[in-house]
Amino acid sequence: MLRNKGDRQKRGERLETGARLFVLGRLLLASGLGKDEKEQLRRRKILEKQHKVRLMGGIDAVLRRYHKPGSRNKQEHEATLFKALSAYALATSSGARDVLGYFLRVRGEAIALALEVDEEERVARNPEDVLRALGLYTQTLQDVQALVPGKLADALQRLKREKLLENGELLKMEGLRLDVYKMWCGDEIQFYTPFIRHDDLDGKLAREMLFGWADKGRQVVLEGLENTLKEMGEFKAIVELRTDVLKLWISEGGKARGFDPSEVLDEIREAVNKHMLRVLEQKVAKLRLVGSEVSAAVEAWREGRSDQHESLWDMDSYDTDLSNGAAPFTQHVVSRLYGRNDAVSKAVASYKSWFRVIDDVGTVVDQLKRQRWDNDVDEIEDEETIEERQQLLAKDDPATLSKHLNQSLVESFKKLDENLSTLWKEQEQNPNKGQIAMYFLRVLRDIRSRLPENAEVRGFGLEAVPSLHEALVSTVVISPLDEFATVALVRRTVVGRSLWEGEPALPSSPSPGAFKFLRNLVGAMGDAGVDLWSPAAVSALRDTLRKQLSEMWLETVNKLTKTPDESEAKTETEETSESDAEVETSNKSDAEEETAETEPAETKAEPGIEQHRDLFVQWLYDIDYLSSFLGADDTFKHFSGTILAKADLENSTAAKQRLQKTSQDYFKRTSLLFGLLLS
Repeated sequence: MLRNKGDRQKRGERLETGARLFVLGRLLLASGLGKDEKEQLRRRKILEKQHKVRLMGGIDAVLRRYHKPGSRNKQEHEATLFKALSAYALATSSGARDVLGYFLRVRGEAIALALEVDEEERVARNPEDVLRALGLYTQTLQDVQALVPGKLADALQRLKREKLLENGELLKMEGLRLDVYKMWCGDEIQFYTPFIRHDDLDGKLAREMLFGWADKGRQVVLEGLENTLKEMGEFKAIVELRTDVLKLWISEGGKARGFDPSEVLDEIREAVNKHMLRVLEQKVAKLRLVGSEVSAAVEAWREGRSDQHESLWDMDSYDTDLSNGAAPFTQHVVSRLYGRNDAVSKAVASYKSWFRVIDDVGTVVDQLKRQRWDNDVDEIEDEETIEERQQLLAKDDPATLSKHLNQSLVESFKKLDENLSTLWKEQEQNPNKGQIAMYFLRVLRDIRSRLPENAEVRGFGLEAVPSLHEALVSTVVISPLDEFATVALVRRTVVGRSLWEGEPALPSSPSPGAFKFLRNLVGAMGDAGVDLWSPAAVSALRDTLRKQLSEMWLETVNKLTKTPDESEAKTETEETSESDAEVETSNKSDAEEETAETEPAETKAEPGIEQHRDLFVQWLYDIDYLSSFLGADDTFKHFSGTILAKADLENSTAAKQRLQKTSQDYFKRTSLLFGLLLS
């Protein structure tokens, strides 16, 4: 009968009928085998072990059943519960208090089972189990208040009014044939009515039992929620669980009388918020892995290998198979353009993975802000309650999470900045310092291109950039400056002198050495990577070049000409020698004295300047031409003025203007050849 798969609405009735059969069997055993105690005991054990266990299993299944909100008929649900509890009372001769205690115990076990709770360790299986446990908890509160004490007492009293053998369901059972065998039963069976106390449970005691159970059950549910959260590391999953749990509690938790739903709501919020903040800290702290990646790359640095990157124009190394679309090919081109070799790509990929996670957190926070927490199912809440809950769940909680996110981001970026700065300072004596600086610049550039929207992290990496640019520039300018100093500046003749025009004759193009210097410089910049030459890097390059060009050019000029101080010192030495000669040899002629007196004047003529005047004019043109690319600071202007004096053009305004105009015209015609210098 208990296995009958008929109408589910009659399951409670089947349980009650099964309980009557069990009681009848027990009575028959007691009356029919009274003289043989061993046989009576054996058959009673069979009845208890087989039939009662099956009956209690059916009762427990009904009591443990969870109905999702909106999926049950309230009247049918209560009727089934009545029948199941009545069956338990019949089978165990329990009163109302014991029946309620059993019901609460079964529901508590069902909640624990849903969360897989045991005595040693409580581990939740998955989010659905938490919802089931919370649903059973709220359902129990409502069921108890609906059934006790009045309705349960009435149901038990109904059992007491009806004799066992007069039950209609038993009379209908053909197998029993009570219409025939009833007369053969003794009076203790024919007149048997269940002895059940229906009046041992009043409202006060029922409330005490329910409130005591509710406190313990709430702790079990909350611990299960916390254990479930511990196994969740994805923000989207956490928010989904938060939403489902809170919606369930808001819709069902307030229906039980005498309970303040805000207490449980706050406890749920606290558990979820603590875990979200903990997960947030863990995810943000993983930014340190970017620093670890950079540190590992520097420690394993190999010249010519770690800094090697494929040329943008090396077509043989491209994968031109576009069967899967152009995206991979485009990405490959972009990676080459920005110098993302293996070392750079690993660090950047680590940061991008971290950033995607943090970006998801921001999306989750926005989602929390947009959620609405109305409970319009039963329309039992006032606007003030709804607004207060909306403030807590859609404003306060996201604000706390957002604030903690920003604080964690600032702290993590600060630590990463300090880590990278320390690592860079340790490369001071590294022979590969320049190449490592290029690596740092590329990593910092890609990180800074995708910084979180937080004003306090906008300065990340900027403190180290000037020293990185200095190392970059120092590496790039070595070869062009060396060739310029050892080839162009040692030449003492002017190439193309016959092509000079005007009066006085002036050059109309830079010297081959100056032009080649620019070509070598731009080539070295391109070899380092066109992606490195930001306006700040180009500015640092110009500053360095102006300073070093001025120093080496002035040194060359000083070698070609004598300074005025040197001429005066030599004149004084010669005059002293002449005076000594007059004292020792008074017989010298007047002609010899005149010759001795005119020698100092001839020494002041500085024949080197006159001899190299054309070279100085050409250099003056070169300086004006280079200034168009490198700019002109006070040092460069002073140096230019020195060359102008050597070229004897100080007083020729027209010549100076013509020289500047022709150099500017030539710059306009050739500037695109050296575009990197104009960044």
